Amino acid sequence: MSEYWAMVAILLAVASLFVIWAVIRPIPSSLQEDNDHKDDNVQIFEQRQKELQGDLAAGNITEAEFKAQNTELERALFDDLQNQSVAPKFNNRGGYLLLAAALMVPLAGWFTYVEMGASKGMQQRENMQATRALMQDAETMEQLLTDLKAHLQDNENNPEGWFILANSYMQDNQAELGLAAFEQAKHFAPMDSPQRAAILGQYAQALFFVDSLFTERVNAAITEALDANPEDVSALSLLGIQAFEAENFAAALDFWKKALAGAGTGDGAQSLQAGIANAQQQLALQQGDAAFGPVIEVNVRLANGLQLPSSEQAVLFVYARQAGHRMPLLATRLDPQALPVSISLNNTMALQPGTDLSNYEQLDIVAHVAKAGTPGQKAGDLAGQVNAVSVTAKEVVDLVIDQIISGQ
Repeated sequence: MSEYWAMVAILLAVASLFVIWAVIRPIPSSLQEDNDHKDDNVQIFEQRQKELQGDLAAGNITEAEFKAQNTELERALFDDLQNQSVAPKFNNRGGYLLLAAALMVPLAGWFTYVEMGASKGMQQRENMQATRALMQDAETMEQLLTDLKAHLQDNENNPEGWFILANSYMQDNQAELGLAAFEQAKHFAPMDSPQRAAILGQYAQALFFVDSLFTERVNAAITEALDANPEDVSALSLLGIQAFEAENFAAALDFWKKALAGAGTGDGAQSLQAGIANAQQQLALQQGDAAFGPVIEVNVRLANGLQLPSSEQAVLFVYARQAGHRMPLLATRLDPQALPVSISLNNTMALQPGTDLSNYEQLDIVAHVAKAGTPGQKAGDLAGQVNAVSVTAKEVVDLVIDQIISGQ
């Protein structure tokens, strides 16, 4: 950043020199010689007049001729002096204006850059570089937090630094400090920037954590976050919680499914998956079989001796498909760490609109632990299957994950 401003200063100085040169350059010789020409004309007039007076005294010319020739000399001198008076003259006031313009060149350039240029983007880049340098140099989290606090005391206009500090406080159960740091991050983040949009969602979540209720300020923060980014995962997750608490399970499903699309594969995605499964079960119980068709109750467990993949991206898929077909009719995603788990498979989990379990007599029920978190069985994944499950039997299906997918 210092190299950038050094180059800007050099360029502005060069631009100013072009204007200053007009002030300090020597006066053109043509202007300096104006007074010399005037003196020469007067001397020539006086010399010629003396010659006429000598001719008159010697009787070489008459009195009438003297007057006529003297009058002609005076007229010629007057014309010469008149022409010189309208020639351009150097004006000191013009020099002062040029000097003022030279000073205004760098000021105008700086103002234009700040108002219309990418100064905010440069500031964000500088903040990012400073924060990442602190993260690389810190050997422990405690050292990072100490260095970050010291940095923010002298460089408070660093929303990324405040954001990292806020999340650290929240993870350490220091909610009030975390909320204050989020407010600083929100204050310094540029308006209408993606960075600020992400901060707003986290800020709403921090407010909910502190208030433990959907207070007026929590709802206002959620609205502000969604105005900045309608796909914000944190804000959509909060709306799902709010709908679930109000027993509006259909709305909770919509919010959480929308949030899951942008949640990636971390802990947040796993929490959303668990919430979606719970909302689906509650919705089925709330509406009953008449509205949502048959329900297949399934208990999923891991066989003795098998271990879950250590991958953080691992996902448990439970789905039902028609016998002899590979394409699932309905499916749900869960956290493998929740095993053993009970699931109610119903029409709300359908992958295609119009799917109705009542149109089928038997289905194959499959459980699949995907290490990579994506559908499709791959080498090293775990799986279990129960075939020919009656859709209308009302029996609980005991589904055991007892297979390791081979590489073939």
